[in-house]
Amino acid sequence: MLLKEMNFRDIVDKYLYIDAAGMAQNLGSIFEVTDDGTGLLCYGYIDEQAGISFEILCCAVHDADKKTLKLLHGNDEQLAKIRLAELMEAQAAVLPSEMPRLSEFKGKVEIVKQAYKADEATEAMRKLTSLDPARLAMHPDIVTVYLVRGDEAEAVLVLLKEVREVNIIGTLLSEPETANGLHKGDEISFFLVRNEKGIMCMKVLEK
Repeated sequence: MLLKEMNFRDIVDKYLYIDAAGMAQNLGSIFEVTDDGTGLLCYGYIDEQAGISFEILCCAVHDADKKTLKLLHGNDEQLAKIRLAELMEAQAAVLPSEMPRLSEFKGKVEIVKQAYKADEATEAMRKLTSLDPARLAMHPDIVTVYLVRGDEAEAVLVLLKEVREVNIIGTLLSEPETANGLHKGDEISFFLVRNEKGIMCMKVLEK
């Protein structure tokens, strides 16, 4: 499956094999690389600033005919990251966590987990599947919210902050062009609506 076709829940906190031979061949200064290398073993996580990211654990050799995956040596001393934006067209497969040899990378994965651990409010926002249609593909903590005044609507980007009983709170990441009084960096409340276009995030403004 292509990475761009995967939901962020299929990627985050998962081990993945990513088919990226060209990228693997350029990592010889960090990892073991062989001429027959076909891709990367990665661990997926969310960087609050950069969005969905991968920690590269080692290079790998995948043989589709024999259905085998050989993991090469990693590097316990150096971290190497790549963003989803650079791999959207790459084929990927989620690996079972009990797969032999993955335990070799637990130390590095734990470092990544601790470094990018989200607070409780952010974790709660990420669990809201109802927000998925509005999330940015490469940054699930950001949603598109429509500011509606009468018959006019403007789309803005909002960083999710917390969910309350009747609404959702977030921070404006873009400067509204038509919403007087609202500015980038402001905290706003909005709610989910379902219409002919599906589920959308909306904030109704006074006329």
